[in-house]
Amino acid sequence: MMRSDDELTPDERDALGRLPRDAAPPAGLEQATVAALTARGLLRRPRRRFDAALALAASVLLFAGGLALGRFGGESAPVPPADGRPRFALFLYEGPEYDQPAPGGMDERVREYVAWASAERADGAVEGGEKLKDGDDVAIEPDGSTGAVRSTAGESRLAGYFLIRAADQRTALGIARSCPHVRYGGRIVLREIDPT
Repeated sequence: MMRSDDELTPDERDALGRLPRDAAPPAGLEQATVAALTARGLLRRPRRRFDAALALAASVLLFAGGLALGRFGGESAPVPPADGRPRFALFLYEGPEYDQPAPGGMDERVREYVAWASAERADGAVEGGEKLKDGDDVAIEPDGSTGAVRSTAGESRLAGYFLIRAADQRTALGIARSCPHVRYGGRIVLREIDPT
């Protein structure tokens, strides 16, 4: 049976209950969150004002809760997973052989990746992931200076990542091979995460 995203474990409920309640989110955060979720197709425009207000309030509350957990929960050591499986990062690269979606087709491609990740999440494998925004990377040098890192023709570029759990590297490779990215000519680099 698949766990729905709105069902929390007792540990998650406890962590949310310990969050400070007096921190206000920065101005404009609500609008930026809603705009980002709408652009990704994860949030539809509500038909009624009450629904819109409720959805916006829930989005802000969830985002602020996650932000607070990251800020105030950073001093305690991470709790190891109950299943003990190692974690892996799948780095998704796009090179000249990658089949870019047709104009206007990026939303459909993103939905395909999200559907794959959701199915793998139901099996306990995918923990999360993101598509990285197109554009130049910025490098920070040892002396603190910064500069744009421009890709040259024919070079692969990092386009996104997924974090997964798997029993071993062989299992993780099987999960990576099932990702839609390889069907479009993308390359996936697998790295095991060293728990710290």
